[in-house]
Amino acid sequence: MRGDMPGPDKDPNNWQALIGLLASVWPQIYAAGMACIVALVRGLQGGGKPIKSILEAVLCGCLTLALVPVLEYFGLNQKLAVTVGAAVGFLGTEWIRGHAATILETLLLRGRK
Repeated sequence: MRGDMPGPDKDPNNWQALIGLLASVWPQIYAAGMACIVALVRGLQGGGKPIKSILEAVLCGCLTLALVPVLEYFGLNQKLAVTVGAAVGFLGTEWIRGHAATILETLLLRGRK
């Protein structure tokens, strides 16, 4: 009978593995969530349309997820991820894209000389 067979949801090791996984990625989740919340509040407070504010918040969260590994690359503490998320959410994707384009152009022009 199927009722007598233990299911995967009954194995306590699965829950332990899930909790371990969440604990290992918690700084990224927290930072992306902070970026989303700050960007959403900034967009709605600025009088933007709700759908545009939600999309900006999602973009900021994704951008934060992409920037968190850069902290490790530069040897910075992962606890700074929340600060990075809040900054990304506050500044917004347009501001970051403009400055990133300027930096990239500077680096490319420097490489040509």
